[in-house]
Amino acid sequence: MTRALASQYRRAAHRQFRSHIDDLFLSEALLATAFERYCLTSKTVARYGSSVPGPIESRRRSGKRCMGELSLGQSHSAAPLWGLENLPDLTQWQWKPPSSHARLQEHQVENTQKWSLARAMRNLVHEPSATPSNITDIGLGPDVVLDGVGEEDITNTTEVVEQLVLDTMWDAQSPLSEIVNAGLVLLRRDLSADMMANTRPNFANFCNNWKDSLASGSFAGEAICSVLDGVYCGLDMPQSGATEPLERTMSDKIKLGLLQATIVGLSNHVSNGHRHFEATAWDNVLQRISELRINTIRVFTEAMAHIPESRLDDISTGVHANLRTFLVASGCTSRRSSLIRQVGKMAKSLSRFDLASHRHILEDGTQYVLMHRGSKDVDYTRMRLGWVQLLARLPSIDQSYLAKVCSILEAGKEIRQLSSMSICEMYLAKRYSEIKEMEKLHLRLSREGDDSKRFGVVALVLWQTSQFDHVKGLCGFLNELGRAQDVMRLARGVRNLVKNEAMPLASLAIAAGRPKMAIDILSLYEKSRASSSDFWETSFSTEALELLVTCQSIRHNKVLGALRLKYLPRAVRRRRAISASRRLQAEILKTAKAAAAFAISPSISSRTAFHLIWRCIIYLRKSPNSVVPPAALRALLHNVTRDLAEGEQGRTARLRAFLYVLHEQAGRDKMAQFGLAIQRWRDINKRLRRRGCMGP
Repeated sequence: MTRALASQYRRAAHRQFRSHIDDLFLSEALLATAFERYCLTSKTVARYGSSVPGPIESRRRSGKRCMGELSLGQSHSAAPLWGLENLPDLTQWQWKPPSSHARLQEHQVENTQKWSLARAMRNLVHEPSATPSNITDIGLGPDVVLDGVGEEDITNTTEVVEQLVLDTMWDAQSPLSEIVNAGLVLLRRDLSADMMANTRPNFANFCNNWKDSLASGSFAGEAICSVLDGVYCGLDMPQSGATEPLERTMSDKIKLGLLQATIVGLSNHVSNGHRHFEATAWDNVLQRISELRINTIRVFTEAMAHIPESRLDDISTGVHANLRTFLVASGCTSRRSSLIRQVGKMAKSLSRFDLASHRHILEDGTQYVLMHRGSKDVDYTRMRLGWVQLLARLPSIDQSYLAKVCSILEAGKEIRQLSSMSICEMYLAKRYSEIKEMEKLHLRLSREGDDSKRFGVVALVLWQTSQFDHVKGLCGFLNELGRAQDVMRLARGVRNLVKNEAMPLASLAIAAGRPKMAIDILSLYEKSRASSSDFWETSFSTEALELLVTCQSIRHNKVLGALRLKYLPRAVRRRRAISASRRLQAEILKTAKAAAAFAISPSISSRTAFHLIWRCIIYLRKSPNSVVPPAALRALLHNVTRDLAEGEQGRTARLRAFLYVLHEQAGRDKMAQFGLAIQRWRDINKRLRRRGCMGP
C-alpha cells in the first residue's frame, strides 16, 4: 500500500468516527464587528452634556446608517446577523446627478396639480391646529398659492358650489371641508372681481347660510371651531396673482363679517326645541375677536349681549383676551377723548354682568396693568386710566373696591399719581344717574386749566345746585384714595364760599383736622334753609352740635366759644334785650341745645359734662329775662341722675345745684317734689346695695 493511499484511508476513517457537529464559518469581518461593538459598550466615557443628539447630528447619523447598508466591506453594518442575506445588491445601483432647481419646480407643480382644493381643505379641517406652516405636510408646496391649487377643479365645480350655497343648508352630516371649500371659493370670486371692494356679495351669501345653519343647532362647538380654522387658514394663504397674503386690514374685515354671522347664528342656536349654549364655540369666537387689529368693541358688545351671566365663567378666557386687547389699545391711545369714548363702549358690554361675583376677571385685569408698569411699548398711565375709568362705569363695582384698585396702581415713588381730572371723572361716572346738571360739570372741568383746582370746581357746582350729599361723597372718595390734603383744601374752599351761622362750627372742625365733619355741618345748615324756621330752631342744629361734641379730638370748651356765648355788661344786655329780642331768643335756644348735646354725649365724662352744662345754665341765668328753658333743666337733670341710674347714691353737690336752679326757676313746691323723688331713688339704691352685699 502506498503512502498516498494510506493517507486517504486515514482521512476517511477519521470522518466516519468523529462526532457529528455542524460547522459554522465566521468570517474575519464578523468577528471584528463583534469585538468592536463589545469595546464600544464596555468602555466608560464621561460626558457632561446631553446624550441626545441635535436635529443635524440625528440626520447625519440616520444617513450614515442608511449608507452603511449600501457599502461593501463595511466592518460594522447596521443590519443584524440574521439579515445579511437581505442586503441590497449594489451591482445594480447607478449614480445619478442631483436635480436642477427648474426640474424641482416642475416636479412640484406636477404633484400639486393632483391635489384638488376640496382634498387640501379637508386635510386642513381635520387638523385642529392647522397653520400655514403645516400645509406643506398635506402635499402643497411652500411657494404654491391657494388659488392656484386645483384650477381645473375650481372651474368645474363653480356651478356646484353656487348651487350648494344658494339652495341648501349644512347640517351635522355635511363634511366640514365642503363648508370651508364653499366659503373660500366664493371669497375668491369676490376678490378676483374687485379686491378692494367694500362689499363682497358672494361671501355675504355664504355667511348668511352659515348663520342659518348654526341657528338650526346641527353643529357642535368643536365643529364650529374647525370651520373657522379652515377659513382662517385659507385667508392667511396668498391669493391668485399675488405672492403675499391679503393685507391685515382687509383680512380682518373679512374675518369680522364671518364672526358676526357666527355670533348671530349661535345666539339663535336651538337644539330639541330649547335654546342651547355652546361654551366652546362662544369662547373661541371671543378669542378671535380679540385677535383682530380693528375696533371690535361693537362686535364684542353684540356677543356679550347673548351670553347669560351664569355661563360667564365658561367663557372667561375670551373675556380676559378682549380686556387685555382693550388695555393695550388704551396704552397706545394718544387722545384722552378717544380713550374715554372707548371706555364707555367697553363698559356697555360688561355693565349687565355682576362682576363683583366674578372677581377673578377683575383681578386679572389689574395684574395685567401692573405687568406694564415699566414697559416702553405702551403708556402705563394711559393703560391705568383706561382700566380705572372702566371700573368706575361698571354698576356692580362699589366705590371702595375702585379706590382699592386705584391705590394699588398708584403705589410706588416713580409712578405718577392720578390727576384730579381723572378722579373727578371717576366719581362723576360712578354717580352718573344721581347727579344733576352733569353737562355743566363736565364743561366747567374742561375749562379749568389748573388741575389742583378741579376738586374745588366740582364742589362749587354741586354746592350751588344744592347737591350737598354728593359733596360729602366726593370727600369720602378722596379719603378712601388717601388724599386727606385735598379734602382739607376742599373743606376750606367751601367754608370760605359759604357765610352763615354754622361757619364757626365748621371752622372748629377744620381746626381739629376733621374736614369731612365741616362739610357735614355746612350741608346741614343749607338743608335747614329749605324750611322757614331759623337754623337753631330746627333739628339740623342739634345734629350739628352732636357731631362736634362726639369728636374726641375737639376740646369741648371751644364748642361754647364757637357758639359765641359771651357775658355782656348788664346795661348792654338791657339795650340788646329791647332792640334784638329775636336774636336773644336764638341765643337762648342755642345755649339750651348745647347743654342737651353735652348731657347725652357718650364721649364726655359725667364730671366734664356737668361743668359744661353748668356754664350754659349760668349764661342763661344772666340773660336779660333770666329764664332757663326746660330743655336746659332736663339736660342738667339727666347729668345729675346718671349715677343714680347706675345704682349709686349720686353726687350730693350736683343734686343740690340742680335743686337750687329748679327752686329759682319753678318754685319751692316743684323743687320739693323733685327732691323727695330723688331721695326715694337713693334709698332704693341703698337697700339694693345692702341686699347685694349680704348675699342671696
